[in-house]
Amino acid sequence: MSNYDNFNPNIPDTEEVIHIETLPPAPSMESTATRKRKDRNTKAKRQTQAPQQKKSEPSVSFSQKVKDWAHSQTTRWITGLCLGFAGVYLLVCFLSYFATCVADQSEILNSEIGLASNISNTGGEGGARISEFLINECFGLGSFVLIFWLFAMALKLLVGRPRFKTVDFTIKSLVALITVSLIVGLLTIGFSTPVNWGGFHGRYVNEFIVHFFGWTGGVILCLFMISLFVVICLRDLINWIIAIRKKRAERRRIEAEKEALRLEREREIAEMKKYEEKDARDHEPEPSAEPEEEDSGLVTFNGDESLLYSSLPDFEEGDDSERERLSDPFSNPEMTEYVLPDEEDRQEGSSVEAAVADLQPQAAETAETPVSDSSDVQMVVNVNEIAQTDAQREAEIEPGKFPWKFPPAELLREGDQKVEVNPEELIEKKAQIQRTLLDFKIPIVSIEATVGPTVTLYEIVPERGVKINNIRGLADDIALSLAATGVRIIAPIPGKGTVGIEVANRKAQTVSMRTVIKSHKYQDSKYRLPIALGSTISNEVYIADLAKMPHLLVAGATGQGKSVGLNAIISSLLYCKRPDELKFVMVDPKMVEFSLYAKIEDHYLAKIPDSNDAIITDMDKVVATLSSLCVEMDDRYQLLKAAHTRNIEEYNEKIKAKTLLPTEGHRFLPYIVVVVDEFSDLIMTAGKEVEIPIARLAQKARAVGMHVIIATQRPSTNVITGIIKANFPARIAFKVSSGVDSKTILDTPGAQQLIGRGDMLISNNAPMVRVQCAFIDTPEVESICDYISRQPYGQGAYMLPEPIVTGTGDGPDSEPGNNFGDKDPLFDEIARLVVNSNTASTSSLQRRYSIGYNRAGKIMDQLEAAGIVGPAHGGKPRAVLVDAISLEAILNP
Repeated sequence: MSNYDNFNPNIPDTEEVIHIETLPPAPSMESTATRKRKDRNTKAKRQTQAPQQKKSEPSVSFSQKVKDWAHSQTTRWITGLCLGFAGVYLLVCFLSYFATCVADQSEILNSEIGLASNISNTGGEGGARISEFLINECFGLGSFVLIFWLFAMALKLLVGRPRFKTVDFTIKSLVALITVSLIVGLLTIGFSTPVNWGGFHGRYVNEFIVHFFGWTGGVILCLFMISLFVVICLRDLINWIIAIRKKRAERRRIEAEKEALRLEREREIAEMKKYEEKDARDHEPEPSAEPEEEDSGLVTFNGDESLLYSSLPDFEEGDDSERERLSDPFSNPEMTEYVLPDEEDRQEGSSVEAAVADLQPQAAETAETPVSDSSDVQMVVNVNEIAQTDAQREAEIEPGKFPWKFPPAELLREGDQKVEVNPEELIEKKAQIQRTLLDFKIPIVSIEATVGPTVTLYEIVPERGVKINNIRGLADDIALSLAATGVRIIAPIPGKGTVGIEVANRKAQTVSMRTVIKSHKYQDSKYRLPIALGSTISNEVYIADLAKMPHLLVAGATGQGKSVGLNAIISSLLYCKRPDELKFVMVDPKMVEFSLYAKIEDHYLAKIPDSNDAIITDMDKVVATLSSLCVEMDDRYQLLKAAHTRNIEEYNEKIKAKTLLPTEGHRFLPYIVVVVDEFSDLIMTAGKEVEIPIARLAQKARAVGMHVIIATQRPSTNVITGIIKANFPARIAFKVSSGVDSKTILDTPGAQQLIGRGDMLISNNAPMVRVQCAFIDTPEVESICDYISRQPYGQGAYMLPEPIVTGTGDGPDSEPGNNFGDKDPLFDEIARLVVNSNTASTSSLQRRYSIGYNRAGKIMDQLEAAGIVGPAHGGKPRAVLVDAISLEAILNP
């Protein structure tokens, strides 16, 4: 079949040509002379190319090949198997030698090698001769040390354990071999036996010592050898003792945890029995009971009648079963903890309060794991564990307050409580740091390593006369020698006479939010607004008081953990503050970062009137909300002035003591935390309209319990201006791209050397602290919000006051400074729309006419001044006061 029989018309012509050309030519189409000429050309071409290929290939020396073969895994396994079987053979021969040595000695001594016939040793003639040589003629019973050495080396080569240095272990084995031989030889020197149990070495060395120095010399020699062996094995002995103690401590800790779990289960069972007994008492029939008055379902909060809310939700008609189920607190286990007792029944419910108070936090032990090195420079390794408690935090039930249960820590993921320490890695890095410093003629005295979750701090003590400036510039050199992703030098460490070298760990560990929340430091914190940020290098929980900061600036490049840090701050506040004690104002220009917190709008969020969403994403709403916060700040200062108090703590104490009455206009003031994400976007869009109210809040709002947290990913000087920096002394810097950005945030370089993924520097009116931010994922935040949203709380979102309108905002015909007498061009049209629809709200005007909040608010104020609509009532629409005929009379007088 010819080549053209495979022709396919669907294949392009180029492929057909290539297919034909690659086929070998037919013999008939090429002459013999032509083929010979082509063969000679091909052979010459190969000869010219061969030397070039040989030159391009790197030459490997014979010694390098032997070295690579010796270090290969196959060679290690083969050597390990040989040593292991050799040890087994020697052990069998030695054990058999004890029973057959007398019979085999004469046979071995009277016959040549290979000709002995009557050998009783299990190892044969070879085993008998080896046993005779090693035991009788060399080291006696000390020869068993050789078997131990063979087994240990075989295990190291085959499975990698135990870990030891071969030369060091061999030296120790030789010392043990000589020591055992001398001791046994001294003990058996006076015995007349056919076998020298101390070997010729032990017997004749002791005979010489006893003859020359007497028995005292022999005993001293043996004691010296024993002391020498103990000294060279002292470090191994200490590590072995520490390992045993750690195992015992771990067993005790596990037993303590089991005991605590058992006690907790017993408490839960006792608690359930109390609830069942109370349920039975409440359902007992009382024929002589008088008919009770109908309960209105209203509860007074903190003695303030303006904060009344219904304890039961509204139901549609016909839903009687659901109403009865929720009205009876003991028929629904989920509602048992949330129903507020009446004033008359509080004494009866004291047993429940006592049962809640019985829950005490359980403490966990802390431990330290020292790791030492045998070189000249002393090294100490500090490892701490985070002490945790398993207690469930619950709010106290005070008179006039509703019961509140904080989210359990089990909603968060379990994390690592211990920091893994690799002694070999620490010793290796210590030696490399010492070697690098010595290369630059910087000797050191000691190194102390503090192991953290992601970074290890090496504190070095340089010798006298070493300049600190010489160490500051070696960060890149140390990073090169350690092959580390990030090295930061602190020269010197504030408050210490040491220089710190922070080196990133090869295997970073995640600090979970659950570990931080369950720590004793957080549970026992006395801070007013504790925010748990994560774990320091020393593996201690870092907690700060937002009330003392009093405002916080967070900055960092994209993807370095800034959003996770904000979620950690918000979650730590949700775990310690009730809804009546804390409110959030969240500004989210990206629209997705804080959307999960919309579920807790009725519990923890604050918003302006006529606003549908508590999470602020619209720029016009941002300006209005900041203006409303300034009004709220001024109102609070007026309340503090009337109460003769200096701050919110003193004012609320008087409210709790009922020395300030609601009838006089006083009310309980919750903390308000304003969280602003992507502050740079707000500055680019609104500029001074955002910066000025934030600066006012930062300057004055601390005393009235209002605190601001702003975050940005672009820490430039036009975003973080001098006014912002002056009023935000507390700052958090995640990893940034350059030292200029670090200086903008922290006024010092260093943030550009972080390793990312939550690694941050915190400056809070003190020396900077390096912290690994606690990780909290989106499902964990969602679980916390779901848990809070299921708890009844009838007050709803916290309503901020009406903002002050300083200008019309939008529209070409509107100018700043207009008053109510200058009617807006849309005034007449909006007035007719409001009267015809019988609804009036600022948000509806914004949506319908696409105008800003300031302009819509000004038009609504003009309608109120004209008598068309009534005043604002919180978040409800305004009342329309006129009809269409009266409206025309107002518009056309």
